[in-house]
Amino acid sequence: MDAKRCAIQFCGWLALIAGYGLALLLIRGVFIGITRGFGAIRSQAIWIVVAYLLYLAVAVYFFTLGRRTLSIAKGTPQASARFGWGRIVLGTTLLYTFVVVHFHLIPVHGGTTKRTDVIIFASVCCVVILSGIWRGFRVHRTDAA
Repeated sequence: MDAKRCAIQFCGWLALIAGYGLALLLIRGVFIGITRGFGAIRSQAIWIVVAYLLYLAVAVYFFTLGRRTLSIAKGTPQASARFGWGRIVLGTTLLYTFVVVHFHLIPVHGGTTKRTDVIIFASVCCVVILSGIWRGFRVHRTDAA
């Protein structure tokens, strides 16, 4: 195995382990949250559950990315995803984090931000999400032939 395939395989295993690790941390967090009542008011519990679901999506993305990378390292590449799921998950997670911190949906300690920073950050997150969705509707070179 040459150095390039070895590096690809290493990155694949790293992504696979990151996905499993994050999923295990989330399962532990859900279990502790359920036993302790999430330590929040009822209105905040829904936002905490949404956060767990978003981070579970990140874990699943890392897992599938690792599997795809390992298959590429073996020489049997899988078909690529039609949509840009990485962009969609990243943009949604960042946008959710921004909304929670900005509107104080979950108690967070931190400073305040300027209105311009808020608008720019939210716009960039929306552009990342839309670019991932747009990738699914574009005509790919293999589809056009």
